[in-house]
Amino acid sequence: MVNGEALLSMNRRDSLKGEGVRPGLFFMKPPLAVLFVLALVLVCPSLLAAEKAVEALLPDSCAAGWVKEGPVSTYTRENLYKYIDGEAELYLPYGFERAATVMYARSGGSASGLVVNVFEMGSLLDAFGIYANYRSPSVYRADVGAEAFADESELMFFKDRYFVQITASGTSTQEPSLFLACAGSVAAAIPDGIAMPWELGLLKVPGLVPGSEKYFPEGLLGHGFLGKGLTADVMLGGAQVKVFVLLRDSPDGMERTVDAYAKYLRDSKASPQVSRNDRGTSLRTVDPLFKGVVLQESGRYGVGVAGLKDLHEGDGLIDQLLARLPKGG
Repeated sequence: MVNGEALLSMNRRDSLKGEGVRPGLFFMKPPLAVLFVLALVLVCPSLLAAEKAVEALLPDSCAAGWVKEGPVSTYTRENLYKYIDGEAELYLPYGFERAATVMYARSGGSASGLVVNVFEMGSLLDAFGIYANYRSPSVYRADVGAEAFADESELMFFKDRYFVQITASGTSTQEPSLFLACAGSVAAAIPDGIAMPWELGLLKVPGLVPGSEKYFPEGLLGHGFLGKGLTADVMLGGAQVKVFVLLRDSPDGMERTVDAYAKYLRDSKASPQVSRNDRGTSLRTVDPLFKGVVLQESGRYGVGVAGLKDLHEGDGLIDQLLARLPKGG
């Protein structure tokens, strides 16, 4: 026997089915819906950043008395070359999505200004990667965003998946306090996220040269077949060498990468020494570009040292790099 209230509910559900609506979702109790949304926000805070248009990250005033001069211009993957012709190809592999740019000038008129560019990249690691292309170990570090550097003519930083450039216009220099104030205003508009990519921890070995870490989404060490990975400079026995970590999606992918490198070396008459151990394939060689190189496969990762004078002097660094890989990787 169906009572009147239940019959109305059944009729309403039938009408919703006819409208293409899933009744189970429509009749979710409000408290459960609220909890569901809160869970998404807590687990994936970067979703909030993704919903914010990149042009909205440029405030009306970026420092006291400095306001927008004209409208914000935006660019996509299809037309970025119109703004940074010659450099757009650098940004695209890092998952570039959109850019926004505007000039700030002192209110009341001024011959000089600040050009602020905000680039929305594919991920936190991608934002770091494009930022690190401009950074050098000796540059002055500024306290803004996840990391920043500055000189008398520009300031650059990254935060979450955004890379920001602030450049003096109409003059070769600006006061450091102005750069910092403007950068702080833009950084405040970017939702907080994880400060630094966890992948950088894979490079933290003894002798690491601070600020030398880099991420390449493709063509690591100039070899297309090596794909994406990380590099850093390390002091070893008074000499500088380069450590690197290859990133692959699977152990099979890593094995194919090592095989491709070995083939390249043989084709280059380099005679690589290839062996197997409990981690996987180990390779030692004199690379045509990077002198002595040692590469060790480990699951979906590969760790290596380049620039060695002796093919065994990097063994300690290889062990250090292997110890920093995720368990079960």
